[in-house]
Amino acid sequence: MHKGVILLIKSSQIDEAKDKVQEFMVQYGEGDIWDWYVIGGRWSGTLNSKSKEFFEKSEAHFKATYSENDPHFISTKMVEEQADMLNAIWTEIGGEGLNPYTRNTYNDFGYDDDVVALSECKDVVIEWKKDIEAEAEIAWNKMLEAKKKEGYDMSSYYAKRYAEMKYDEFCFDSNVYDTELQTNDPTQALENADEYFAVMIDMHN
Repeated sequence: MHKGVILLIKSSQIDEAKDKVQEFMVQYGEGDIWDWYVIGGRWSGTLNSKSKEFFEKSEAHFKATYSENDPHFISTKMVEEQADMLNAIWTEIGGEGLNPYTRNTYNDFGYDDDVVALSECKDVVIEWKKDIEAEAEIAWNKMLEAKKKEGYDMSSYYAKRYAEMKYDEFCFDSNVYDTELQTNDPTQALENADEYFAVMIDMHN
């Protein structure tokens, strides 16, 4: 299972930020939270300010082109068939390099726009952040419901999720995580955005 998370790294240089990502992530490997991860991956380009417009225009194009199938997802074959149009859309809106749909999602170190100064992608981080208290409450209620059901007991799973959210831990459900302050709340990092880089991570477990 894949999960995207934006790590907020306090750093003054991109290379240092990448090194800090590795130092941070290695603590949670070997199946603890992830069995492998890459920078970017399936979420490559998310931090790019052009991506939101690109995805909107691309999806409109896919719907119009494949309207007879009314696709609920965009397949690799569809991307291959529409490669020229996707590149045209990306170029038209000012995107540089490969468009997000045609990138190698197994490129360990991602692409240039997968490690971005936080000051340049604050809107994306705000959109991705979670209300940790609300998430903890949801997990708690699901745990209680699970205990009442007969059959396979999922209560321990939801109890773990509750604890992770309640104690503000980095976990597979994290969306945005400040590695400096060790919190899922990006508020302080956003207030000091010039001191941080945002790094898009695709982790798998």
